[in-house]
This record gives sequence, C-alpha cells and structure tokens, in this order.
Amino acid sequence: MAQNEDRRVRRTKKAMTDALAELMSEKPLGSISVREIAEKADINRGTFYLYYRDVYDMAAQLQRGIFEKFNGIVEQHEHGASSDELFPMLVDLLNLLSDNAALVKVLIGKNGDAAFADTLKKTIRDKCCADAANILGIRQNGGSDYFYEYMISGCIGIFTEWLSTGMKESAADMARLCENLIQHGASALK
Repeated sequence: MAQNEDRRVRRTKKAMTDALAELMSEKPLGSISVREIAEKADINRGTFYLYYRDVYDMAAQLQRGIFEKFNGIVEQHEHGASSDELFPMLVDLLNLLSDNAALVKVLIGKNGDAAFADTLKKTIRDKCCADAANILGIRQNGGSDYFYEYMISGCIGIFTEWLSTGMKESAADMARLCENLIQHGASALK
C-alpha cells in the first residue's frame, strides 16, 4: 500500500509541477495563485498545502531538486576528469534537463526566475569550469574568466534553444555539439 501512496504522491506532485510550468509560460511567478495551480492540476487547495507553503515555496523546492540532481551528476563525473569525461557528463546533464523540460524551459524563459538562471550559471562555473580548464589545458589568467563566461552562457543558450524547439536532437547529439564548441569554437561547425 505504501508504494501506491508513493506513486500517488509522485503523480500529484507531477500534476502540480506541470500546472506551474504551464502557468509560468503564460505569466510571471508572482501572478500565479495556489487556486490556479490546484485547478490546473485537478486537486484541491488543501492537497497543495500538504507539500508547499505557497507558490514561491513550490518553485524554490522544485529548483532545489533540480540543482541537487545537477550536483549529483557533476559529482558522479568528477573523479579523474579527463577529455573522455566531458561528453558523458554533458549527456547526463542534458538528460536531466530533458526529464524536467517543461519546468526548466519556463524557469530560464521570459517569465522565469532570474535567480534560477544565475544559480545555474554559478553552479556550472563552480562545478564544471575547473574540470574544463584541466581538460582543455587552459591557464588561469585574466582571459580565462571571460572564456568561462562565454562557455557557460553559450551552453545555457544551447540548452534553452534545444528545450524551446522541442528537443528534436538527442541529448547525446547536443552533448557532442556542446563539447565540440567548447573544445574547438566555431571551427567545430565547419
């Protein structure tokens, strides 16, 4: 019976997450009410309050969950970072984004949370750039900070475009593109 309850809880939370994502595609988070989420998710407001204090708490918990999974993927790939390790890590990260596509798309979109995009950039910088520097043989100097910003912003732009256009390419195809652009710049497209 407990497994059925867990399945019901997961189904209910997914319905609420989908409702929030749909509403955020239409308007900013601050304009969304618990009533609207409950109606779209086909639950009562009391059910919403079993899991979240308010809409902001829901968004924060969902973001925290994505970053916990993100950090777990990076930590899984941290040991012995080599050029062979960049591609599998990118595939896993893109699969995470794909699994949470509706939510991530709106969080980094026009009605999204600027703090989410900033935290995503900071997390990538803190967790991935040291490995990228080792993999690519980049010296730490004044120009390296600009390169990291260029690389991070470019990857987020690629992720955003991929999510926005319906993820027609596989996560592996997109990971290979990101890896090639990071390692070879625009010459990777020739």
